[in-house]
Order: sequence, then C-alpha cells, then structure tokens
Amino acid sequence: MTDLGRFVRQNAFLVAAVALPLVVVIFFLLAAAIPRWTVAPPAFDLVLRGTSYEQPAPRVSLEFDVRDGRVQATVRPVAPNTYPSRATLFLFDHQTMKVTRLQVDVPDLKDGDPPRTFVVPALERRRVSSTTTARDGYELKMRTGGGTGLVGDLFGMGRYDRSVSLVNRGRVVSLALPPPYEYYSPVYALGWLDDDGQR
Repeated sequence: MTDLGRFVRQNAFLVAAVALPLVVVIFFLLAAAIPRWTVAPPAFDLVLRGTSYEQPAPRVSLEFDVRDGRVQATVRPVAPNTYPSRATLFLFDHQTMKVTRLQVDVPDLKDGDPPRTFVVPALERRRVSSTTTARDGYELKMRTGGGTGLVGDLFGMGRYDRSVSLVNRGRVVSLALPPPYEYYSPVYALGWLDDDGQR
C-alpha cells in the first residue's frame, strides 16, 4: 500500500490525466440515465402532422387542424400545373411507443368546387388538445444536424441527421417515423389525445 501511495504522489499528474476523463464520462452517463429511471414514460397519444409530395401531382390540397377538440381535414382544389404538398397525419401510440400513418380518404374535387372540411374518421371518437405540452409534461422536439456527436465531429465523421423525440425533464423518447417519411418529412405536434388512449 505504501508503494501505491508513493506511486500516486510521484505521478499525480498522470493519475489525474487518466482519472478525470473517466469521472467526466461517468458523470454524463449518469446524467443521461437518471431521467430514464425517475421520469415516467409518455402517458398520452400524440397526433403529428407531416408533409408529403406525391407523384403524379394531386388535384387537391390537404391540410389538418384541431377545432373543438377534433382533428379536421380541409380539402381544396388546386390550379392545374401546380405541385402542392399534402399534409400527412401520424399517430404516436404511447402504449406501443410506435408511430403509424393515419390513412385519410381524400374526396376528388373539381376546379372551382368549394373547400370541403370533415372530421378525420380515424380520430372522430377521440378528444384532442392542441397544446404543445402534454399533461404529463412531454413535448415534441425535432433536431436537425450532425448526428455523430463530439467524437464524430473531431474525426470528420459528421453526417446529416434528423431526429424526432418526446422530451420531459431530461428523459428523451426517440420516435421513428414509418418509411419513407423518416428521411424527408419534418413533423409537428398537431395535438395530444386527452382520453388516455380510450377509444
């Protein structure tokens, strides 16, 4: 033990150079892990809105919003030779922790027809709150940029990455959009379902 103490005293700088990075790594690992142990997982479903570009170009545009606690779709005819984007609906199910696309049948309107608005059938029995933060504290966050972290940046391994997550007091729940939307469709929170998943 005396030899170890003497070695530490004589090589204090070397010991500190080895120990300090390990302490920092352990600190950051604990800082990332503790919220997973102390913050409950999401307790509510979330409706998300994305954007898609279809080929051939659709003859109508499609948009979604929340009115009186219901998700409504508005369909409008578009001018010829235009290439409108169309909104896409996704649903995050807090029980399965998966995101699925909600299919919405779009009526075919002719040029000059008035817009048509209707409640989205897949969600017609569910109440939606358009607040950005759920009652349990979760909020949708989207990050775009390099996805390899500090080590990747130092060694030139930076890559373009888009990640969508639910965040609550340090706990991060990553969301995986169904293909092909994970690559090109930014998504936004349209509303939290206030019915605890009861359908």
